[in-house]
Amino acid sequence: MVHFDYYPKDRAQVHALEHRLESVIKRANAGELGESELHVDGNDGYLYMYGPDPDRLYAVTSSIMKSSKLLKNAEVTKHYGSRDETFVMGRDRGQ
Repeated sequence: MVHFDYYPKDRAQVHALEHRLESVIKRANAGELGESELHVDGNDGYLYMYGPDPDRLYAVTSSIMKSSKLLKNAEVTKHYGSRDETFVMGRDRGQ
């Protein structure tokens, strides 16, 4: 899950990002992109991605996400069964 600042003027950017993420996830056979959640009043957006290996899914998508100005300082949460790992984009251990 990726939590980011969202404003209604960013809707086209979000859809373009979704398309890029969906494409790379499918090509890598790493999982799938779920339906995004964009709060009507702005401020909060969420991208949901699902796959059997959260580390692989992040590895496949991280370069696209890091290159998006929309996701600057976004919060990423990887779910490992009953355990979660949350970090701010650009400050993850992979940097």
